[in-house]
Amino acid sequence: MSWGLEIEPERLRLCAADTRRGEVRILRCGEATLPAGLVRPSFTDGNLTDATAVGRLLADLCRRLKCRGWIGVALPDAAFTLRGVSIEDLPSARGEAVRFLRWQAREFLPFPPDEARLDFLPPLAGQSGSLRITCLIARDGVLAEYEQLLAGAGLRAARLDARTVALAQAASPGLGARAAGLLALGPDRLTLLLVDEGRPRFWRTLGAPSALAAREQVVREIADSLAFAQESEGVRMPEELLLDGPEAGTAALAPALRDWLELPVRMLDRGSLGFSVKNGEPVDLLRWGAAIGAAISPW
Repeated sequence: MSWGLEIEPERLRLCAADTRRGEVRILRCGEATLPAGLVRPSFTDGNLTDATAVGRLLADLCRRLKCRGWIGVALPDAAFTLRGVSIEDLPSARGEAVRFLRWQAREFLPFPPDEARLDFLPPLAGQSGSLRITCLIARDGVLAEYEQLLAGAGLRAARLDARTVALAQAASPGLGARAAGLLALGPDRLTLLLVDEGRPRFWRTLGAPSALAAREQVVREIADSLAFAQESEGVRMPEELLLDGPEAGTAALAPALRDWLELPVRMLDRGSLGFSVKNGEPVDLLRWGAAIGAAISPW
């Protein structure tokens, strides 16, 4: 049994899950609502305006579910960036590889590269014999703030991931090796993540949905992102696009995306995730997807 925690500006979600014979089972789950303004996601600045208040709510949630020790954590997308880096060779020692990739990523970081915390997937063959490496990057001080929060509740982070990455991890048993796109609609941004052969390959965040009110503009932004991913990043066109978010927003957007992109577009559903529920307990699997992905963490 592994634990996963999702931290979002509006709530904390904690669950225990395990994987047997390729099937994910949800064993325990609980959540706590956060007062507005306690968590303000940012890539460069501190995210917790009142760490003490958030810590009390997290500690109470852990006591209720009897959770302690190592845990996978899904943090707000805005605390991260996911980038592809093309290189000729990668040092074999992981510490040297991380330092090398931080230096390679320096041009698109708004802070010194030695302040970056970077994780990466095994390299893929790129164009002209180069290597293409997908890197998930956050500012060390931002992640340290969350780690201190976890420690106060008796937890240690086994892994810190972006929410959309964790959600894609939850969907990975159902997606297999297919190329797919995941479009997550949040209250202040849209996040597009492209997954191919069971690994994240391309990520783009767009402005607040309210600032992209024209449906056609949203669709064009997604179409342009897919074209850029193909031409510049070597990512295959997804076989389908999965939507995650409030039903009102996704229901209005899905037909427009389907018509413009000429791709299957559907809501991320239980069939996409491949979950079962212990003892038939009712669980909203979409709502818990990021926490479950943080728990099972297949990548």
